Amino acid sequence: MITHPAADCALLLRGLHEALEIPEARWDRVLRLARMTGLHGRLAAANADNPTVSERVRRHLLSATRMADFSARMLDAELRDVAPLCGGDFPVIALKGGAYALQALGFARGRFVSDIDLLVPARALRTMEARLHAAGWESAALDPYDERYYRDWSHETPPLRFPGHFLELDLHHAITPVTGRRHFDPAPLFDESLPIAGSRFRVLSARDQVLHACLHCFQDGDLALRVREIADIDGLLRSFAGTTGFWPGLVERANALGLGRPLWYGLHFARSWMQTPVPEAVLSALPGPAAVLRRPMEACISLALLPPEPDRPPGLSVRFARRLALARYHLLRMPLHMLLPHLARKAWLRTRRRTPDGANENAGGGP
Repeated sequence: MITHPAADCALLLRGLHEALEIPEARWDRVLRLARMTGLHGRLAAANADNPTVSERVRRHLLSATRMADFSARMLDAELRDVAPLCGGDFPVIALKGGAYALQALGFARGRFVSDIDLLVPARALRTMEARLHAAGWESAALDPYDERYYRDWSHETPPLRFPGHFLELDLHHAITPVTGRRHFDPAPLFDESLPIAGSRFRVLSARDQVLHACLHCFQDGDLALRVREIADIDGLLRSFAGTTGFWPGLVERANALGLGRPLWYGLHFARSWMQTPVPEAVLSALPGPAAVLRRPMEACISLALLPPEPDRPPGLSVRFARRLALARYHLLRMPLHMLLPHLARKAWLRTRRRTPDGANENAGGGP
């Protein structure tokens, strides 16, 4: 049986959609959980006109709103600066937060961003990277191993930063690592991508945006405190579910790309935690985990994703769940014959850094 969010966390997730009428003492806990998970901007947006909140709570919501507005302005400024580099000779697709902002999706209001994610065809990767470098974007100096990690095994270039700017830029040529279990040819993503009026960027189709959000949450991370990813999946589904043929098209696309399992997880937890209106027939048509694995997986994911008690360190069960989730992430990202030497190298570098002669050693090892 799925582990449901505790009462205060359930209130937080409900508060992303509706004004909360709760005492100030409950607001204190909900706000702390919101800050832990990066959802305080969205909570503030949904409760901006809530007449029931006290003045003290309203000041916290106002602070979150101003932080989210700053984040949104920085995102808009960076996209405007990068847009001239999109010459039309190949598609440049904005992913995740940048895409949500360009489409003016409702749930993007109050959503924090820390980077810009762009997707270009593999053939254009070097060209786009060279344009960014010429425009002043810089990547950190990497040793040959790390450089190879990104170029040969990952699905993106080393992260780029413009000196003095707020956001990082990640340039992708696929949405799955080349060595990952779920890797597929990204050509269909480009074929169905959509233009944005008045912009040089494109975005993934509605169903591909949902698939990417599910993939990013359940295949491309360690899950720790990533309930915000479930909120994104919920927001996308509520934005697109009314589109004609959306649900059967989503299932068809997931099965065609081999992404049925991460989609099942995304829909399952969004429906359970956020009451996202997902038809039962859709979940039944997807390859969920085997019955013997379902309960332990649900418990592990719930412990890893949801914020723990804010007044004390994470308990043993939470730490253990996060360790298991991290191990799962590594196993999904690389086959064992590559993963074991990779992890051994990272462990060796960590040991070197603890010694005086290795104090300045580059940690490396890729993301």
